[in-house]
Amino acid sequence: MSRRKPRILWCGESSFLNTGYSVYAREVLSRLYNTDKYEIAELGCYGLSGDKRSGSIPWRYYGNLPTEDQQEVDLYNSNSTYQFGEWRFEDVLLDFKPDIVCDIRDWWMIEYQQRSVYRDFYHWMIMPTIDSAPQQEEWLATYMDADTVFTYSEYGRDVLEKEAGCGITVTDICSPGANLEKFFPIEDKAGHRAAHGFQDDVFIIGTVMRNQKRKLYPELISAFSKYIKTYPEESKDVFLYLHTTYPDHGWDIPRLIRESSVCDRILMTYKCRDCEFVFPSFFQESLTTCPSCRKLEARPPSAQEGVTTEELCGVINFFDVYVQYSICEGFGMPQVEAACCGVPVMAVDYSAMESVVRKIDGYPIKVKTLFREMETHSLRAYPDNDDLIANLREFINTPSPLRMAKGKKAYDSAVKNYSWDESAKKWEMVIDKVDLRPHSETWNSPSRLVQPSDPPENLSNEEFIKWAILNLWGNNRVIDSFTSLRMLRELNQGFVVSNNQRDPLNIDESLLWRKQYQAYGRQKMIDDFLQLGDIRNYWESTRMDKNRRVPYYIENKKLGEREE
Repeated sequence: MSRRKPRILWCGESSFLNTGYSVYAREVLSRLYNTDKYEIAELGCYGLSGDKRSGSIPWRYYGNLPTEDQQEVDLYNSNSTYQFGEWRFEDVLLDFKPDIVCDIRDWWMIEYQQRSVYRDFYHWMIMPTIDSAPQQEEWLATYMDADTVFTYSEYGRDVLEKEAGCGITVTDICSPGANLEKFFPIEDKAGHRAAHGFQDDVFIIGTVMRNQKRKLYPELISAFSKYIKTYPEESKDVFLYLHTTYPDHGWDIPRLIRESSVCDRILMTYKCRDCEFVFPSFFQESLTTCPSCRKLEARPPSAQEGVTTEELCGVINFFDVYVQYSICEGFGMPQVEAACCGVPVMAVDYSAMESVVRKIDGYPIKVKTLFREMETHSLRAYPDNDDLIANLREFINTPSPLRMAKGKKAYDSAVKNYSWDESAKKWEMVIDKVDLRPHSETWNSPSRLVQPSDPPENLSNEEFIKWAILNLWGNNRVIDSFTSLRMLRELNQGFVVSNNQRDPLNIDESLLWRKQYQAYGRQKMIDDFLQLGDIRNYWESTRMDKNRRVPYYIENKKLGEREE
């Protein structure tokens, strides 16, 4: 009997977008799909059910965003993890019945998959973004529960295996690549720049980073301003180009530009929402007139309304050098994309950046200091601005032929070390080795309803927790887990650190805002476990109900061409 096709559910941001996670999903899933060996579905967290953009992908697609219905919007906004797919995950599982669930995002975006009622039914294959050390114990415990763990970089592998001891063995490093048909050096770079208004003799320092707290736009702009003011003669034709968005949940970009006193040297990308013309410009607020169609419709590109891959290649080809300036990175895909465009890269010598910048023959920027971030307890890096300036000066004053040779070396190194084909092949090889259990043992198995009872007397706190896990919740996966140990600590100390979104199963205390210290005893713990048991029973009853109501976002699923 031939092996049936494995059913793979990929959870991410929506592969038709141009975020880092989306590009990775699109590149890997398209290659897996083209093997014709798998049934593939995607839970796209930043797309609607029936999203027209999903027409660009051939596999099944489930959208996660709410409609305009206010009740649904309120429910979506009631829990921060719903934006990552949690509120629709179980329904999608019951519809698609995957053998394997894959995710490549941060801990707080994937941890709900560990606490799913159906966790025993699927092989959990993850590639978390390990961007710093130390990792939190809660995160490590989650990763240890996965069946397969990949990492983005050598740095990530080393951190996980060191901090988890023997608890995690990284299966492989599946770094992102760059599509060489879409990211490449434009042959007539001078003509390309001239067509967009640049003079031949300008030197452009560029970056492509989302406007987030961890992206060091203040330090990058400050270092650039210091360079301009300290070396006015040699820097008279040097510009800083920021490919980012405003407004966003990050920095006040116009304020940073204004305070730099070099506003006339800082450029940004704009894209017209009407005619889709992409152009560089000095900052003109979040909305300006498009020079092509003359309509007031041009904005800095965002994740939802961004530039295409081809347009991003054009932007990167404006640059003479690329700078990745961040307190940490899980990988930093634009570094590789820049190198594939023949642009040399400078990056902070910390976290995954330290792995990438060396493998593309770039310039590591020294770390001035490490600091411990309160929210995550991880060490983050502030780079040495003076070292960045020194590296920029050396490169800017290098003869043009040698700069071009450096760009060629960056290109060759990126092509050699970062390949989408190779990364997808690594996923394929591991997926092909997964033991496919019959549905009679998983999705079509007998009901697993839990029947609550009263606790026996004279149990120790440790005995009480184990009894409650089995008899009130019915989840033997966590008997000796980090979760049960945390609950024992809470019961022993008599309080929990909480807020209005505390989940009784999985919580990252350091990420809580407006912390509250609430009394905690056995009765509250019983209530928590009964709640978890009710959730389990609801989904088990739903699984066994052949006439269950099918939600609209399941009815509107997009079926892949090779499916059923």
